[in-house]
Amino acid sequence: MRILYFSDIHQNFPVLERLPEADLVLIGGDFTNFGTPQDFREAVRLVGARFPHFLAVAGNLDPREADAILEETGHWLPPRQFSSHSLNLMGLSGSNLCPCSTPFQWDDQEMARQLDALPPFALDILVTHAPPMHSGADLLPNGLSVGSAAIARFSAQRAPRLHLCGHIHEAAGCFSVGSTTVVNCGALGQEGRHALIHWSSPQEAPQVSLHTCL
Repeated sequence: MRILYFSDIHQNFPVLERLPEADLVLIGGDFTNFGTPQDFREAVRLVGARFPHFLAVAGNLDPREADAILEETGHWLPPRQFSSHSLNLMGLSGSNLCPCSTPFQWDDQEMARQLDALPPFALDILVTHAPPMHSGADLLPNGLSVGSAAIARFSAQRAPRLHLCGHIHEAAGCFSVGSTTVVNCGALGQEGRHALIHWSSPQEAPQVSLHTCL
């Protein structure tokens, strides 16, 4: 199976035409730049025109209503167990608090409480807009780690085979955290950055490669 993952579109929709086909398309949020619900709905329509069956979380620059719009349109990857293509998936929209106020952000300690309350379930792929803290996928150029401690703790506890994230454009790469491969593919809206994942079965190690298409 081939999985296409990208994040941080930031309204650069023409680049979608350059992306390859895949069996499963996952998106890590930031469809818009401080977009309104109407902007977000239009963004979902444009992405769906290219990839009709994509699954996604929203980013911190998307509106608070984004999850409801994704759910309504059949594209939401929810914060609970979700099955697709014989894989157990879970998503989490928004991000931990940013230095400047953004539309879809949350308190990390409260998010930790919410994640702790989830029942146990097997998890193959975790998709979060915010990267886990101290993973390498959350490093700013000055070396500061700005990821979510709540997400890092949850990912460590559930140990998905893949943890796909975005948000920190400068921290693109693949990182090993315990038994989990953490992938921040960078921003699609900048140089068309995306990841291709080849995965024969959940019992085998997924093969991840990062690409640009601009």
